[in-house]
Amino acid sequence: MGYSRDVYEQAMQTLERRRNKSAAAVAALAERMAAAAPEALELRDRLSRTGLWIARALMESGDPASAVERLREENLELQKQLARLLAAHGEKTTGFEPEPYCPLCGDTGYHDRKMCDCLSALLREYACSRVSRIGEVGQVSFDDFSLEYYSAGLKKDNTAPGKDGISPREQMRNILAYCKGYAEEFAVDSVSLLLRGPTGVGKTHLSLAIAQSAAGGGFSVVYGSAQQLLRQAEREYFGRAEDTDSEEWMCRCDLLVIDDLGAEFASAFATSALYNLINTRMMSRLPTIISTNLSQKQMIERYGEQITSRITGFYEPLLFAGRDIRQIKAKEQFEA
Repeated sequence: MGYSRDVYEQAMQTLERRRNKSAAAVAALAERMAAAAPEALELRDRLSRTGLWIARALMESGDPASAVERLREENLELQKQLARLLAAHGEKTTGFEPEPYCPLCGDTGYHDRKMCDCLSALLREYACSRVSRIGEVGQVSFDDFSLEYYSAGLKKDNTAPGKDGISPREQMRNILAYCKGYAEEFAVDSVSLLLRGPTGVGKTHLSLAIAQSAAGGGFSVVYGSAQQLLRQAEREYFGRAEDTDSEEWMCRCDLLVIDDLGAEFASAFATSALYNLINTRMMSRLPTIISTNLSQKQMIERYGEQITSRITGFYEPLLFAGRDIRQIKAKEQFEA
């Protein structure tokens, strides 16, 4: 699958900014050294003429091999002198050559007549960002996740589901630790997760924290509510949106996070699109995270056996417990 023109242009503009940043850093260095140690610029200029000297030696010397070797040794000595001079003035670089973000292609996007991995990564990132809603929400982290809102008691009606003798707080402490470890070790072959539990117990917070962590690690991530993602796919399918590849990128990204499954408008298209996403990513062994309030029975009633069996059979289940944190916070503010 190709990339749209605006995605490609956005990636190339990023590479241009990187090149300009490297060039600006070299210019700033030259300006500093012109004031502090002008001899550094003289060394720079002598080094820049090395190629000309070598060409002249090859044409004029009776022993070009010896002449080139002598020039090479002189060049190395000039480099050492320049590095020592820069270090003496507190500069971390060893010369006046630009330091590209990608040393393989020099931030051009191409290496050995092939697209460089850095450009491929940018194209995936920007293509996915056109679908994802991860940039529309505030930054969250695992450190923001407070266990104080979960009961530490062991009342019968307050025990973590399926975890006799474990309080909601203990259950959520285990889930928090698991999600942090999952994010830290995330890879394209990580397991898929099913975050299930009642409304307002932290499913969105932790799924978003994982998504932002993976995106920060350079992985392509599509994040959004089931309503947003499936509606976008439907609008494109029926020609009501400019983009035409959102569903494809949901299938191909390194991590897909579908939040609040079951809250979307039910339709035959939504069910079909959901099946395609889950099945395609499962066959490609790409990780997906789904959060939902639905029980397994409710999932079967809404989506059928095919979708439900794939989710419950191949996803690692995380059973959330506790009371609606939003209601608890609202009560605290009311009583304050």
